[in-house]
Amino acid sequence: MAKKKKVASNTNSKSNISKRRKRRKIRNIICLVTGLLFTILTITLIVFLKMLNILPDVYFTIVFVILGIITFVIDFFLLLRFKNKLFRFLKYVFLLITIILIGCYSYGIYSLNKTLNLFDNIMMISKEVSNYYIVVLSSSKYKETSDLDGHSVSYYFNTDKKVLDSIKMDLDYSIENDLIKMKDKLINGDVDAIIVSDIVLNRYEEDDEEFSSKIRVLETISISSEIEDITKKVTMKNTPFSVLISGIDTYGDINITSRNDVNIVATVNPNTNEILLTSIPRDYYVQLHGTTGPKDKLTHASYYGINMAVQTIEDILDIDINYYVKVNFTTVVELVDEVGGVEINSDRYLYLDGCNVRKGINTLNGKCALAYARERKSYEDGDRHRGRNQQDIITAIFKKLTSGTTIITEYNNIIDVLNGKFATNMDMNDVSEFIKYEVGDLGSYTIKSIQLDGYGSSGETYSYPGQDLWIMIPYEDTITNAKTLIGKMLKNEKIN
Repeated sequence: MAKKKKVASNTNSKSNISKRRKRRKIRNIICLVTGLLFTILTITLIVFLKMLNILPDVYFTIVFVILGIITFVIDFFLLLRFKNKLFRFLKYVFLLITIILIGCYSYGIYSLNKTLNLFDNIMMISKEVSNYYIVVLSSSKYKETSDLDGHSVSYYFNTDKKVLDSIKMDLDYSIENDLIKMKDKLINGDVDAIIVSDIVLNRYEEDDEEFSSKIRVLETISISSEIEDITKKVTMKNTPFSVLISGIDTYGDINITSRNDVNIVATVNPNTNEILLTSIPRDYYVQLHGTTGPKDKLTHASYYGINMAVQTIEDILDIDINYYVKVNFTTVVELVDEVGGVEINSDRYLYLDGCNVRKGINTLNGKCALAYARERKSYEDGDRHRGRNQQDIITAIFKKLTSGTTIITEYNNIIDVLNGKFATNMDMNDVSEFIKYEVGDLGSYTIKSIQLDGYGSSGETYSYPGQDLWIMIPYEDTITNAKTLIGKMLKNEKIN
């Protein structure tokens, strides 16, 4: 009987030893897999950091060495087997630490990958889209464009030939040199339809608030064209440069050509850590670059493409615009919402499209920030005050992104907001070299603002010949002052 108990005891003991060995083997396998995964993630993280190229060489070397040491220590404990109880205990401690680091590294790689995708998309933005519309009266019997086959259609003399070529129908075309007459021909029933561009349709709607209810758009024809980069780039990391911030008055597709309501030149000196914001009123009466005849309102420049806006402002300020950033309503609203709103100091109470803006300090969401940046009717100096408000919003966004933890906690969401929501001629090398330089310097920037000014008048414009529109005649002394200050910035001089 005792012999049977002894045999059973030996059997149980062997079974327990076998189970312990099995559990130990499973733990060793887990440690092995975890260690190998951590090594792979470390290598991937280093590769992504190198591809992004935003760390100065000395910082990258330090990061590389630190990550290498961490990986060596972790792999030492996870991949080797120990009989010493202390080392076995440390093995499991490092296993827990490694699991936490795997999560952190994975998040870092995910963020770096999104940043690389953003940079790739920056380089891919290389086209502009102009919209034209086939318009009939709202009471018209024509429901589709094909219903117009064989009927009368009028178009403006400078309509893009690609638009007419895209219409595969036999239409009775008439060319019109007078925009007002063309509109009247439609309203009076002298033609069945008209073909108009964005710029013409907006003009009609500004002249007659009820015009949009009088007409119906049968078809939108989008004409795409490649953007040729005409700017003169510089080495951003140690050379002063100028960036045009152009804000167009549309939502959605950033590539659409439309009026440039925001025209701010940001002159950046990375050596003195200064930024000068020069705001130019949207209705400034200037000669559009390369045109003859009447001058035009600056806001019309972007109808002819971002290059027209860039070159026209270069002519005004007698400088080179090295880079541009083109944003629209969608960019502003979503970015401000993502950073949790921005703080501005209003000099009066405003009620703007459902937004109550108190006199004094306000925190505005995206919708209200956009309304604040666009408002001009509430102010005696109209567009001048709007320019200052726009500078306030830009400064507030910059401060929100560069102070506190916003850029860290909301980084991936901010990248999502920016991806595809702005156009620029900066490429990955431009941006990474500048960031690398700033990381090595770590100086805070001082932002200063000036405005070009003028007086209200009316006159004929290049875009709407034969019509008198409200314009702003420039005060030349404000242009001269801007040229002087920007010139100092570009010569590495500090400005007051």
